[in-house]
Amino acid sequence: MEKIKEIRSYGGDAAPTINGRTIEGYAVVFGQRSEVMYDWSVKYGERLFVEVIEPTAIDAELLSRSDIKATAEHNRERLLARYNKGKGTLQLEQDEYGLKYRFDAPNTVDGNFAVEMIQRGDISGSSFAFRVKEADTTWKKEGETWVRTIHKISGLYDVTITTDPAYSQTDVTVRSLEEMETPEPVEVEITEVRNDASYEIELELLRSKI
Repeated sequence: MEKIKEIRSYGGDAAPTINGRTIEGYAVVFGQRSEVMYDWSVKYGERLFVEVIEPTAIDAELLSRSDIKATAEHNRERLLARYNKGKGTLQLEQDEYGLKYRFDAPNTVDGNFAVEMIQRGDISGSSFAFRVKEADTTWKKEGETWVRTIHKISGLYDVTITTDPAYSQTDVTVRSLEEMETPEPVEVEITEVRNDASYEIELELLRSKI
């Protein structure tokens, strides 16, 4: 069952770049462990975990059925481009590093804003929103730390340029860890930093009681 809406944000090598009015970056980075994150949802203390998104998480079948918007700050009213089942003004390409996006900024208020802010360096992050089924993730404990591996993404909704790709501190709560012990629903939000690509992760879990 899909119960998770997640947002990942990256800086560093995944950050948006611009050439003329063409904007490109990486919405997803594969195979890289996050920094240690803290699960504050545990009743007694905290648990530590890291996360890895496998290359298998995104495939041609997923892209072929997806309607993906390129936006500013995950605001769909600030539309920059669109990928609709393989067609449109947003180009998506998967390689060994991750899922790369590319589009020409439209001659609109938001398109001109994107060009100016990326050129100035004020926008330095790439992000994407997706859903994943618990059956398509695994948890493995290594010492005192859990490793969460995402094997397959079931829904991909947007890629975005963002001003805040990373935070210096991490406050994390994860439903998936807590659900291993209890079915009670929670509503939480995640922010974390990656060593290699100034990786921010925000995990917003929207659940309802069954």
